[in-house]
Amino acid sequence: MDTILTVNQLSVFHQKSEHYLLEDIRLSLTKGQVLALVGASGSGKSLLAQSILQLLPDNLRQKGEVLYGDRYVTEDDRGRNVVLIPQSVEALDPLMKVGKQIEGLIQAEDSHLEMLDLLARLGLDAEIATRYPFQLSGGQARRVLVTIALGSPANVVIADEPTPGLDQVAKDEMISLLKEVQQAGKAILLITHDFDVALQLADQVAVLDNGKIVEVTNVDNFSGDGEKLAHPFTKTLWQSLPQNLFLK
Repeated sequence: MDTILTVNQLSVFHQKSEHYLLEDIRLSLTKGQVLALVGASGSGKSLLAQSILQLLPDNLRQKGEVLYGDRYVTEDDRGRNVVLIPQSVEALDPLMKVGKQIEGLIQAEDSHLEMLDLLARLGLDAEIATRYPFQLSGGQARRVLVTIALGSPANVVIADEPTPGLDQVAKDEMISLLKEVQQAGKAILLITHDFDVALQLADQVAVLDNGKIVEVTNVDNFSGDGEKLAHPFTKTLWQSLPQNLFLK
């Protein structure tokens, strides 16, 4: 299968101190693939998303390659070829109605009709389009963020910690919404610290530890006591899950 997104020897460092926060990251995504990036808080997961989207703060620099197809990703690719499902509805424009924000990303002859179809597909009434972001409930906001990802022409979706703080019902809903995105043929980079979510959605899991990817492995290898996993840190993560504490 053709590779859509390639991250090759990517490093992120402080401009003045040259202290590295990410080092020699290598990842790739193909159409319809879900790659989960897991690791402890502060390991650099969200920083990688910022780097891919060309959204690093001014005090940070990156080197290496981030390619969309066979060319470098630029700021022009955001929303067009690579789109973010952020953690919070605060990413939406608070002064623009939801429907207009979705329509602005849709490349269709009748973007309004396409927007309404997308809302209906994700269980939202047409009336939602007339609301501002602050008028949405938590569940409606999550659906709107996914609707924007579906409506965008982007082939790559970065879902940055889509489930923290959610109860099990809301978490299951978000997993179903992300499966809709995958079924639309989009590649997903799922950034999460929730192993259960990663294992339910992903084809492969990349494990990040202190700014370095220590292992990329098929999701099926997370079984038993982790005997199919290659790196000690990955095995420790797997064995530390509550459901695995009493394997031995």
